Amino acid sequence: MGKIARRAAGLLATGVVAAAMVTLSSGVATAAPQAPPPVADIPNVTGVSTSVALDSGFVSALKSLDVAPSPSGKAKVDNGVATFPITGGHVTVYKPGDVDPYVQGMLMHEGSGLKLTKGGTAVTLENFVVDPGNPATLTGKVLANDKVLADSTKLFDLDGSTLQPITTNTQAGTATLRGTTVKLSDDAASALNKAFSTDALKGGTTVGIATVIVKLPGQGQGQAQGQGPAQAPSGGVAAGGGSTSGVEHTGLLGAGAAALLVGAGAGAYAVRRRDASSNATS
Repeated sequence: MGKIARRAAGLLATGVVAAAMVTLSSGVATAAPQAPPPVADIPNVTGVSTSVALDSGFVSALKSLDVAPSPSGKAKVDNGVATFPITGGHVTVYKPGDVDPYVQGMLMHEGSGLKLTKGGTAVTLENFVVDPGNPATLTGKVLANDKVLADSTKLFDLDGSTLQPITTNTQAGTATLRGTTVKLSDDAASALNKAFSTDALKGGTTVGIATVIVKLPGQGQGQAQGQGPAQAPSGGVAAGGGSTSGVEHTGLLGAGAAALLVGAGAGAYAVRRRDASSNATS
């Protein structure tokens, strides 16, 4: 009996160890993998601006409703182009396929916006925040005659399928992305229709084409390597007959574009650092 008891105890112990090993190995196999390192990380985006060349069809629709667009705060509207300074934000870019969405972060435009006026009614869309996620959106604050209707609501949908290849200017220390299509969101269309007593504005209407200019990593706010303030580009993509010069704010609007923009910026900065290092040792 003693031998049988000892054998049974030994088999039991072996079974417990085997079960523990199976459980442990199973746990290791199913453990969530660590998030891959980002391709580029800009924890503090500094300038420059986002501009939207207003589509001639959108402008005509506003005109037919006797609604006039004008700048609010620090924004500027010149020759059909609305420009909004970038006041802050952060962007992290991963390799496409590693993380979804692979571009994460936000771009903020505090203290500027667009005012739409008809008679005694003025609707102000301001404090834009661009989210380059999936889907990419632009949110903002909405006021009617200075009364807050919404502190933050989706104003525009951002379509990156129309993006052009990015360009960089290492001398000026900037990267430029043109071509994101900005479309009126359903919520914004509904709010504007209510404010102006109409049903003419529809969600999905093209508002304009955006160009974003941002500082490359390592460049100072507003100026780069002794250069003057970065300027919005002029000329460019046709937008229903309207000028598309200087569309700077929706830079990082499309997820794919954001990856290219930030990646290119980081790459250009790395090249400059290597060149500086080579010159110092030669």
